[in-house]
Amino acid sequence: MPENTLKANDDKNAFRCLGLLSDNRRIVPLKSIKVDVHIIGYVAEVSSRLTYFNEEETPVEAVFTFPVDDGSAVFQFEADIDGRHIVAEIQEKEQAKLTYQDAINHGESAMLLKEDNSAGDIFSCMLGNLPPQSEASLVMKYVIELPQEADGRLRFTLPTILNPRYSPDVGGTVPAEGATYVPPCEIPYEFCMTATVEGYHKVISATSDRVTLDVKFEQNNRVAKVSLCDKFQFDHDLSFLVQYENAYSPHVVLERGNPEAEGLLKEDMLMVSFHPDLKEVSMATSGEYVFVIDRSGSMIGNKIKNAKEALLLFLKSLPPDCYFNIISFGSIFKPLFPIESQKYSTESLEEAIELEKSMEADMYGTEIQKPLTHVFNMAAIEGHPRRVFVLTDGEVDDIRWVTRLVKENTQNTDTRVFTLGIGDGVSTALVKGIASNGGGKAEIIDGEERIQSKVVSLLKCAMQPAITDVNIDWDLPSGVTLVSIPSEPPSSIYAGERLTLFTILKGLGSNSTAAGSLTLKGQQNGSPVSYRMTFTLCKEDEICESAPVHRLATKAQIKLLQDMEAEDILLLNPIEDAELRQKIVNFSRQGNIVSRYTAFVAIDTEGKKVSGELSQRSCPVPMVSTEYKDGMYDARLMKQGVTDPSQYSTAIRKTCVQHMKLTKRHCQLLDDDEDWCVKDGSRSGFGRKTGKNKGISCFNIKLPKFSKLFSKKRKSKEPVSCKKSVAEQMGAVGSSDSAQACSSTSGVTDVPEDKTETSKLPSDDAMLSVIALQQLHGRWELSDTLLTLLEVTMEDFGQLNFSDDPYVVCTVIVLCWLRKQFSHRQEEWQMIETKALAWLASHNLSPSEEDIIQQTTKSLWRD
Repeated sequence: MPENTLKANDDKNAFRCLGLLSDNRRIVPLKSIKVDVHIIGYVAEVSSRLTYFNEEETPVEAVFTFPVDDGSAVFQFEADIDGRHIVAEIQEKEQAKLTYQDAINHGESAMLLKEDNSAGDIFSCMLGNLPPQSEASLVMKYVIELPQEADGRLRFTLPTILNPRYSPDVGGTVPAEGATYVPPCEIPYEFCMTATVEGYHKVISATSDRVTLDVKFEQNNRVAKVSLCDKFQFDHDLSFLVQYENAYSPHVVLERGNPEAEGLLKEDMLMVSFHPDLKEVSMATSGEYVFVIDRSGSMIGNKIKNAKEALLLFLKSLPPDCYFNIISFGSIFKPLFPIESQKYSTESLEEAIELEKSMEADMYGTEIQKPLTHVFNMAAIEGHPRRVFVLTDGEVDDIRWVTRLVKENTQNTDTRVFTLGIGDGVSTALVKGIASNGGGKAEIIDGEERIQSKVVSLLKCAMQPAITDVNIDWDLPSGVTLVSIPSEPPSSIYAGERLTLFTILKGLGSNSTAAGSLTLKGQQNGSPVSYRMTFTLCKEDEICESAPVHRLATKAQIKLLQDMEAEDILLLNPIEDAELRQKIVNFSRQGNIVSRYTAFVAIDTEGKKVSGELSQRSCPVPMVSTEYKDGMYDARLMKQGVTDPSQYSTAIRKTCVQHMKLTKRHCQLLDDDEDWCVKDGSRSGFGRKTGKNKGISCFNIKLPKFSKLFSKKRKSKEPVSCKKSVAEQMGAVGSSDSAQACSSTSGVTDVPEDKTETSKLPSDDAMLSVIALQQLHGRWELSDTLLTLLEVTMEDFGQLNFSDDPYVVCTVIVLCWLRKQFSHRQEEWQMIETKALAWLASHNLSPSEEDIIQQTTKSLWRD
């Protein structure tokens, strides 16, 4: 074979090893996935049934690698093969792999379910020696505590997207072990999901912004039955929101132990989940805020767009007396202010806005450790505690090293790290791991979710003093003792955030009902705080086989031990390391929960042994990573023997982008064999510059951008007078001449008093445009643009005489408008309002600001 060429078959084989290609002529044994969800209160129990059928004439080994949420406690794995029911058992991972392989070697059917070595949010399921013309159903069950939105709704998410992740060791993106990736349109198996929602209060709604749900209410709205109306397209993670009547009421569950079980499962377990009603404290007016923005190739499309919008909202909401910095990262990192963070001022904010406007997903890999190390090494600014915000899609392979770095540099310091995971297929292990180890909070948005409320939620936590030195005192009936799981209380909590506690109760009678209470104590901003909650202990009449409370408690303890291992892995000697690992294994066995060091394994000892050559069949998983499709796999290609960069385009052209075209939502396969690639929706030769698309530079070749391959193009709803996007409009910093700033900086032009054009703005865009005009210290300046957006005439403005200062009048009008028109989105502009109210308070108005706002609202909106 000539040195400068690769045969097409070699190309396909190489990329199939990377998990990139699926061969449509190959039969995939996975035929269907049926998911059943049962939600009670804050807890969801999920059962996933995977049905396989071997259509071939020889036995096969089916491998399916798939995503789960990092907080999932996987507690059961069982199978039905030709009428035989087999239940898997927990073993140490290496032993489980040996058990599985030994069974395969002896012709027995076997099943293995294990967590990925690099991340707790990836699992692999293996079904070995499935006989010809035979069917098997594997069932995996897990429980998870549901996160709560700012408006009180609970979010259930079933991860379906698994994107390849960047590995610094390889210098490129690598697939998960055993994974075969395909675009959403190529998924060959059927899928369905049903859910039952019930709780301690009425179910108000079950809704989704991305799929159509069929919801039927039963038992006077105590139960809701949910199913999908349409075929699921696998182009996003599947999620829906549940609204209960009393969203913030405490949930107390006392789950009966099973006397026949071992370890934790035989003990009575109490779960108390509540929102501590702690005293309100004022938001910080100072601090150092560092924004670490992922600009790697995987952020292309809507992800970088959402990151930019989030950054703008962060910048607009910062307190006036603070310092800030922005660090962009990919394969390299680049701080906006290289030496140290700068004072929040009109000038520094203008620099930040200019950077935001120019941001693209053009920094290749995802080397997240280096920018974080730079942040932690920056000199602290006295009197300004550091708050770090990481905005990323989480497509990182070295998760344990990253979380360890965060833990080492935030313990016993005033630095806290918050994360905003962006897009479908985000790594929950990374996003949640950084936040939990950094004493912060994590939020995740999908591709089409509103980002504003998540940004405000993170900022509110960051700008309020955390409750530290946390202590929990329990008051239980006489003779009842407890053991907390985990043994240590949380290091810090935030006012208004939900807190869940687990504890083993010993000595409680079998059918007794008794009162109990707990008292939470801590320090907030140097002052003591406390919260007391009373509850009734009522043990369940029957033993719950799935024992969700026990599983969640076990998972919490395992996570704590794994965090300890990550923290001390460089300090532990081999004996200490082995002891810690053994503790994780012991808890995993006691709670029957899969961990980093354990796995489920099952052997069909009663079935007929199979013979013949075993063929491995990888079951594909959907991915929406445009970077992976772009062929940014140079290092992996080199491992396949492609060492000359001039060969890369040939290999990639014949494999990654062959037969693909752009459709409205995702790619489809074509029947022709012509070499082509997608460039802004057009067909062209690989690497040619077409229109404005200059491609992505990589090893001195040009790779095409696929920014529109999977993302849904949103229709522009701009009026004629507002030529730029809302994100660009938010770039208006607010100078002494507001009208000039709007026309030259933000793209929002002055308009005549006739409001015909601007009134066409969608309401949400109008709100963001008004927020964009807020100046540094929280005020608004009078301009035609502002009055037109508010739909207030100059005559109306002139009739307001509570102040001679037009800044004061404008600011009051805006606050009235936000409260009147956007009360349903109050959580999104709350920080903006707080900033404005603080500025108004400095003017010592009489009557008070609140009285003036009420009077002005009645004057301008008489209805």
